[in-house]
Amino acid sequence: MKLLAGILVLIVGFTLTPQAHAGDLILSRSVLEDPSGTLTIADVVGRAFTPVGSALPLDSRNTVHWICVRVQAPANGTRVVLFIRPTYLNDIRLYEPGPGDARTWKTRATGNYYPYSTRDRASISLGFVVDVTAPEATYYLRLQARSISGLTLEAMEPAEAVDKEHQRDLVLVFFVTAMCCLLGWATLNFFLDRQPVVGLFALHQAVYTLFGIGATGYFAPWIPARYPQLEDCANMVLYCAINFTSVLFCRALFKPYAPPRLLMRGLNLLLWTFPVLLAAAALGHGFQAILVNAALIKVTWLYLVVVAFSLRVEHTPSRRLLQIFFVLILAGNVIFWLGNHNIRIIPGFHLSAIQILNIDGLVIGGLYAMILHTRARQLQREGQQSAVDLALVQKKFEIEQELKERAEMQAQTDYLTGLSNRRHFVELAKRELSRSIRFKRPLTLLVIDVDYFKIVNDTWGHSVGDVVLKRIANLIRDTLRDEDIFGRTGGEEFAAVIVETEGDGAIEVAQRLCETVASAVIVPAEGGRIQVTVSIGPAQLNERAIDFESLLHEADLAMYKAKQGGRNRVTHC
Repeated sequence: MKLLAGILVLIVGFTLTPQAHAGDLILSRSVLEDPSGTLTIADVVGRAFTPVGSALPLDSRNTVHWICVRVQAPANGTRVVLFIRPTYLNDIRLYEPGPGDARTWKTRATGNYYPYSTRDRASISLGFVVDVTAPEATYYLRLQARSISGLTLEAMEPAEAVDKEHQRDLVLVFFVTAMCCLLGWATLNFFLDRQPVVGLFALHQAVYTLFGIGATGYFAPWIPARYPQLEDCANMVLYCAINFTSVLFCRALFKPYAPPRLLMRGLNLLLWTFPVLLAAAALGHGFQAILVNAALIKVTWLYLVVVAFSLRVEHTPSRRLLQIFFVLILAGNVIFWLGNHNIRIIPGFHLSAIQILNIDGLVIGGLYAMILHTRARQLQREGQQSAVDLALVQKKFEIEQELKERAEMQAQTDYLTGLSNRRHFVELAKRELSRSIRFKRPLTLLVIDVDYFKIVNDTWGHSVGDVVLKRIANLIRDTLRDEDIFGRTGGEEFAAVIVETEGDGAIEVAQRLCETVASAVIVPAEGGRIQVTVSIGPAQLNERAIDFESLLHEADLAMYKAKQGGRNRVTHC
């Protein structure tokens, strides 16, 4: 956040840097108001115009203004650029005096009601290129727009106009970069913490950034040539949306501080003005909607300061800090509003419209971001503490769960071989038997006994006998399928349930087990070579409704029969 604040300070400082002053070639400017908008060039020529300076003090009423300018020839060449701002003027017509009746004079047009590709100058800024061949020339301009307060008209050489354009581009790049930094920070924090107030701040930043781009004319190249008035409509919607998103954000920001309900209802009422203004614009009252929204913005900021001083519950950031922030924002807006109406707080210091737009957005966005950052840090500390507490609880739960699982595992597992013990094997086998009977599926139970195991114990000792049992268990487990059930049922006896298998297939599995064990050579640590065999007794389900004990009894009988038949074999009962 410190890095972000530093970047904002640098960008604001850059924005405050006075713009390069081009050599103004206009000798005089004068204005004539046309409230009805019906006067023609023939009507205004010869009438008395009121002299004005470079910043024309025109009001913001939806009216037409005629401007008469005398331009001197440039030092180099004859071409002069009439540089006109702001870029949201709807219709500007240039009349170049010539011989004969004024109605036959050469005329050209530009403005945001004209496609970008057809403008007199293919640039973001509006204006015309004229040829001043005599020491001086006179031109007439007819201006029409929803709002033309703060209009400036300058004449300069083409190279100076290009430099001025580049400086405006650079200022906008800095503005968009800073606003996008704030927007990116807010968006990232919203996706990390899912706080609605941060999401609303991101929405406000996005709207203000788009408005800044549109208000300075940079939408124009992207507007379809068939619908050039979309630029004006988009700017009007974004202008109204700025106040709407500000109120949305501040309402969510104030909520934890428990402001009076009546004041919160006032914020809700301000929100409803947005759809009303859009409806008015859609019905053809766009100019009136802009005027109302401009007044609402001023009322809203005063109202937000009142709400800030009515907060009743302490929160993060503190109420005092919040109040200071909103007073600073209001004070900054007052300064910018006065500057926009040519009322200078500091004599000799003047900000252009684009500078006011940039600074206003950066100051408000930066202060909002600082408020949210303070709150986010507090929430982060609380979250970290909660995470520590939760981790301790989770660790305790995991230990208890691990002990429980270990106890269950010990209760189900044979300590020597790691196989299911008799109780667990019987549970699994009964469950599988029940499923096979219900769905009439094949199943075979094998009882496996190690031959002459007592001799192994007597000859090699019980420790070697344990090694032999573990080796046999591994051999059989590796030979069986994963879905088969295998366990140690006692001493040197094992049992296996061969699922989905009966008949010759089950016998082949049992014989393969015999062969695998018989061919294995076991080499204990004490040295020597040991080979053992197993006798296997199978019992097949054969679609019978039989209980597990009975099936196990059949397999036991078959296993004893295999032992009586010579061992190391599979024998049916």
